[in-house]
Amino acid sequence: MAAAVLCGGLTGCSSLKELTSSSRPLAGASPKATPSASPSASAAATGTAVVAKLPERPSGPLDTGSVVHRLKQGTFTVQLTYWTSDNAKLYAAGTVKTINVAAHIEDADSTHRIAVSTFQVTQDDGTKRVVAATDNGKFDVTPPYPYNTVVTLPAATDGATKLTLTVRLDLLVETAPESNSYYRSTALDTLTLPLLTNGA
Repeated sequence: MAAAVLCGGLTGCSSLKELTSSSRPLAGASPKATPSASPSASAAATGTAVVAKLPERPSGPLDTGSVVHRLKQGTFTVQLTYWTSDNAKLYAAGTVKTINVAAHIEDADSTHRIAVSTFQVTQDDGTKRVVAATDNGKFDVTPPYPYNTVVTLPAATDGATKLTLTVRLDLLVETAPESNSYYRSTALDTLTLPLLTNGA
């Protein structure tokens, strides 16, 4: 009866149910806080996955796959191109590392013959130093002929943070065209490969 009287006193009220079904909170009452989803729940809801970060390492010259170095040798230049099909960003002390090396001569004419008599790569990991590759002979690199080889690097000392490769080319350069007399010029280059280490 009281409900009917109350409803009758309010214009537009058709029933008790309509009167009591208002969604607005009562004066002075604060709405309940909605719990926020946890990061893991949010990631699951959005379909994103949390990816474990690899140990940090400085960028290396072969991270993009290849690098070119130029070495001035008096009247000519030796261009060395290094490249790999490996993912150099994942190199660690114990991983297999295969490096391709190509050498060709620039800024020289083709009348003075030039040959590579020694190609050598030495690897230094900060603890031990080893010769990774040696090639002896007489390899013609008179332009436009290049010298190409593949070097597989040995495993480094556990915990090593980088490899320093020293590349040496002994060149025989003809003193005069068709003289068959040569002088020697040695080109030295270095290539540093950063390594992943546990806890880096």
